[in-house]
Amino acid sequence: MLRLALLEHNIDLCRVYIVPIPDIEMNHVWVRYVSMLVPPFHIAYSNNPLVIRLFKEAGYETKRIPLYDRSKFSGKRIRELMLTNGPWEELVPKSVASLIKEIDGVERLKEIAQTDEVV
Repeated sequence: MLRLALLEHNIDLCRVYIVPIPDIEMNHVWVRYVSMLVPPFHIAYSNNPLVIRLFKEAGYETKRIPLYDRSKFSGKRIRELMLTNGPWEELVPKSVASLIKEIDGVERLKEIAQTDEVV
């Protein structure tokens, strides 16, 4: 999805690394783990207070990312709209909406959002 969105907005992918980083849930080694998976860097960008703290403690400069209309463009909100059959497509790039539809993403999300609790 990131790749498609970047291409849709004419971003040169030769200048971009997309590196999936699984959460290892071990804060004391997480920064080292990230630094082993990505090219060398000097600044960590995040708005997550824990991530900022961890990178600062490891000696990295940190910067916050200005968020654009967060109340509207929030992953949580978009997923909620998908779960309730709301108008989510207008909130993501067209290429991303097409891919989500192609892989039956809304139904997949609805399936994994179910609970196993007995009612």
